[in-house]
Amino acid sequence: MHYHAEPFDQLQLLFDLTRFNDHQLHCVLRFASAPDAEVLRKAVISSIEAIPILGTRYIAEGRRPRWESLERARFGDALTLAQTETELDESVTSRVDESAGPQVKVCLLGSPRPSVALTMNHMITDATGFKQYVYFLCEIYAGIMTDPSYRPVTVDGDRSMHSVLERFSAGVKLKSLLSQSKENNRSGDHRFPLSESGDAKPWILTRTLGRESLEAARDCVRARAATLNDVTLAAFYRCLFRTLALPPGAELRIPVMVDMRRYLPQPGAFDALANLSSTVITRLTHRPDENFAETLDRVKAEMDEKKGGHMGLNLFIKLDLSHRLLPSRTAGRLVQASLKNPLICMTNVGILDSARMSFGGVRPCGAFMCGSIKYKPHFQLAMSSYEGELTLHSNLYGDAADAERVRSFLEDVEREFSRLIVG
Repeated sequence: MHYHAEPFDQLQLLFDLTRFNDHQLHCVLRFASAPDAEVLRKAVISSIEAIPILGTRYIAEGRRPRWESLERARFGDALTLAQTETELDESVTSRVDESAGPQVKVCLLGSPRPSVALTMNHMITDATGFKQYVYFLCEIYAGIMTDPSYRPVTVDGDRSMHSVLERFSAGVKLKSLLSQSKENNRSGDHRFPLSESGDAKPWILTRTLGRESLEAARDCVRARAATLNDVTLAAFYRCLFRTLALPPGAELRIPVMVDMRRYLPQPGAFDALANLSSTVITRLTHRPDENFAETLDRVKAEMDEKKGGHMGLNLFIKLDLSHRLLPSRTAGRLVQASLKNPLICMTNVGILDSARMSFGGVRPCGAFMCGSIKYKPHFQLAMSSYEGELTLHSNLYGDAADAERVRSFLEDVEREFSRLIVG
C-alpha cells in the first residue's frame, strides 16, 4: 500500500535540502513517575497501526514521490528506552529517517528524571497535527491500561490541502493570489547575529515563564483585546530592534505561522495527519521611544489586518496550482528554485491541553513542543504553553557561542514581558 506525497510533504523536504531546517517536530514531557514501558510500547505500535501514514517510508524515485507501507514488525522500532539523561537529550534532537520509517520516534527515560521525548517527521504533519497525535497516543495508552485488547479508531482521512481550498470561491483565490504575492517567502535581509563557525550541533534552548508572570501578562493582554501571540511577537520585535541595532524608522519583517485549519468547519477535528499551516509576513518600524504597550498596539493592528484578509491562503494556492498544472518533479524543481527561506521568523505551537495528556492517570508535570531545528543563518523564536506556563524555544544547529547568544536573547524576551506588566 502506498500514498502519494502531498505538495506540503515535498515542501518540508525542500526546507532541509535548501538548508532552512531539518523538517522534524519535537515534544518533551516530564513526569514525577514514568509511564509503564510495556504499555507505552503497545500504545506506540497501536498508534502507527491506526494512522497508516506513520508506518511508511518515503520513496523519491518514480514519476511521483510516495509513501510506501512498512511491514508491521518494523513498528516496534519507533520506541526506544534511554538509560541516561544524555541519551534522552540525544533523542530529543534526533531525526526520523524518512526513507526508512516509521515516521515517529518515542523515547522513554524511566529515571532519574522520568521523561518521554517524541519526534515526528514534519513531512507527515505540522505542529497542530503533532499535538493531535500526542493526545491520540495518550488515549490509546489509557485504553490499553483499561483493556489490553483495546484498539483505537483508524485515522486515515484526506491529507491534501483541498479541504481548505474548497472553502473559498474563485474570486477570493484570485484576489489572494494577487494581493498576497509577497506573504510567504523571505522579506528583508536582517540576520540574527550568529557565528560563522562550522562546528555546529543541534540543540533546543528553552526559557519558561512562570504562571504568575504569565497570568499577569494575560490580564494586560485581555485589557487591550490582544492575544498571547501578539504580546510574544511584540516582545520579539522589541528585542530584535536592539539586537540588530536598527536605526529609528527602520522596518523589520517577521513571518509568522498560520494554522489554516482556522478556515475549516471543525478546526479541531482529527481525521488525518496533514500539513495545513502557512505563513504571513508582519511588518513593524522601529520606534525607540515607545513603551511595550504601544508596540503591542501596533502589532495587534498589524495582525488584525492580516486576519481580515484570508491570511495564509496565497501559499496554498501557489502550491496547488504548481502541482496540478505541472508534473510532480517539474513542480518540485520550480518550488525549490523560488524558495527564499526567511532569515528570522516566529511560530506559536499553542496550548498543550493537560487534560488530554494523561498516560492512564500519569500526567506530565512539565511539557513543551517545538518545530524544526534551523540551520544558520536562519533563526526562529517558538512558543508553547502547558498548565499556565509559557515556554519560549529556539532551535539551531550551532556552536557554544551561538547557544550563549540565543540563551541571552531568550532572557531578554522574558524581560520584555515584565515591562508589559509594569507598564
